[in-house]
Amino acid sequence: MPGRNGLALPQSLWLGGGVACVLVIAIVVSWVWSPYDPEALDLSAALQAPSFLHWLGTDQLGRDVASLLLVGAQSSVQVALIAVGIGVFIGVPLGLAAAALRGWPDEILMRTNDIVFAFPALILAILLAAIWGPGAANAAIAIGVFNVPVFARVTRGGALMLWTREFVMAARAAGKNEARISAEHILPNLIDPLIVQ
Repeated sequence: MPGRNGLALPQSLWLGGGVACVLVIAIVVSWVWSPYDPEALDLSAALQAPSFLHWLGTDQLGRDVASLLLVGAQSSVQVALIAVGIGVFIGVPLGLAAAALRGWPDEILMRTNDIVFAFPALILAILLAAIWGPGAANAAIAIGVFNVPVFARVTRGGALMLWTREFVMAARAAGKNEARISAEHILPNLIDPLIVQ
């Protein structure tokens, strides 16, 4: 099937997209229904092999593994959305500002990014959990804090290339300031690499 620029999209893209859609649908359905109560213990059904009753078998406490996975995926999606949301909503504006202003604001942002990158994400998560306490929300915030410099760097790198393009020069000639150029011309051209990130 042709893509938006006339090229055929690879079958692996369709296969991967199909698998991802099935997983998202399963997670959404798990908010209202799961095959079994994931917290219900049934020691008489412990460690059963996959069957028609238990699609992925049972664990050592007799809980249905498929139900556990479906309900557990909800937490994973929530943590991922929070973490990526923090990274995008803080990192992208910082990257755009650094590319637009250059000079010392750009230097401060990049050195701050280097400091955050100096700490592994796991150490940062442990540090924040020690300060705020354990929990999925705190883990998501810790991952989100680590995502901020990642999105800031991707945005800044792409924006610096775009600031040299002719359409930006035309926007400047039309009297637009840096903030308006960043919002109207730079950011729309960065959507693809940001989605990939």
